[in-house]
Amino acid sequence: IDSTPINSTTMRANKELQKDGILCRLSHTRILSAGMFLFMAFTFFEMRNIETSTLKSFSTTRVGPFQMPIEGESYSISQPLYDLEKGKMFVDHPLYDSPQNFISYFEKHIDWAMQYVTNEDKLTSSMSRRKHAIFAYIQFIKSMVSATAFNDAEISVKPHRTMRNIGITFDADKRKNGTDWTFLGDTMTGWARLDNVYKLLTEVIENNIPGDYIETGVWRGGSSILARAIITALGEKDNRVSYVCDSFSGLPPGDRNLDKGDKDWDNTPYLEIPYEVVASNFAKYGLLDSNVIFVKGFFRDSMFPLSKEVKRLSIMRLDGDMYESTVDVLYRLYDKLSLGGYVIIDDWFGFPARTACEDFFKVHGINPEIIAIDTLSVYWKKTEEIKIQYWRYEQSKFK
Repeated sequence: IDSTPINSTTMRANKELQKDGILCRLSHTRILSAGMFLFMAFTFFEMRNIETSTLKSFSTTRVGPFQMPIEGESYSISQPLYDLEKGKMFVDHPLYDSPQNFISYFEKHIDWAMQYVTNEDKLTSSMSRRKHAIFAYIQFIKSMVSATAFNDAEISVKPHRTMRNIGITFDADKRKNGTDWTFLGDTMTGWARLDNVYKLLTEVIENNIPGDYIETGVWRGGSSILARAIITALGEKDNRVSYVCDSFSGLPPGDRNLDKGDKDWDNTPYLEIPYEVVASNFAKYGLLDSNVIFVKGFFRDSMFPLSKEVKRLSIMRLDGDMYESTVDVLYRLYDKLSLGGYVIIDDWFGFPARTACEDFFKVHGINPEIIAIDTLSVYWKKTEEIKIQYWRYEQSKFK
């Protein structure tokens, strides 16, 4: 067998011989070897694409907790990984490495650095190397979604519901307290509320409380992105779904007249974030997987069809502000929440959402312990099952 290497000169010569009608005597072995090399190179390239791209599935087989997309006249339930065209994404590939690679690197970094440091820090000294690395990853995501990582490049946006927003010099304290709106980031949720998501998700996972995570009212998706990062970092990516629920076009007009505080929430352009933008935000962190489900539509339209698909929930994070947006979720999904699971109300103090919850408690005869997170938000733990009075919802008799 001729083992002379194939080079550019040989190939040009062979082409000239072919032109003259002379058969090229190339070795079958070299042809097969070259073909195998190209096949392996192509396969490696495609596998790298599959591993690194969270924007579009290369498989024709859809996977997920139930069959999607589900589409109604005024709602949809879908998986952006499959259902959103790649060209509509803001990013072509993740901007950050996968959680697994991040954690693996920092495990090694912490192990190396500890050769020279005696850790007396109260928070991290009791952590294993891996737990410390996971914690570092979660803190990194928290700093990115809240935009505190950008320091002076960030802008503090002064919130206005009906006026054009004004950007001023970044105030890190306001951002950490959740009292301004972000410009470069993905959530207006303060650090205490983000830490609360980490605390509660860690607790339900460690205590084997069954169920998925749902957020109703997501804005740019930052809190749900952090939750997905936590679920993935703690090894529950394949076991727990993240439901990302929003109209993706702002708040409802409040025309059901359920509470006087429900008026004028629909004139807030800065809060009207399209589906594609939120999906892109998941993708840029490498967290848009098949168990990230987007539920589009006002909750009065979307929660009932969603309730037919959801099996169990472990955490419900409600950020709908309004009375109607809150009862839409509680009446449709509270019975799906596992005992030992949690409800988080992002806007409690001074918001119609509080009245909606208190009315819900009263008519159902429950009195959960309400625990404050910060000056805006609270959460409670579900400790007893109740029979939801659906007729009240159907007849709008919530008092």
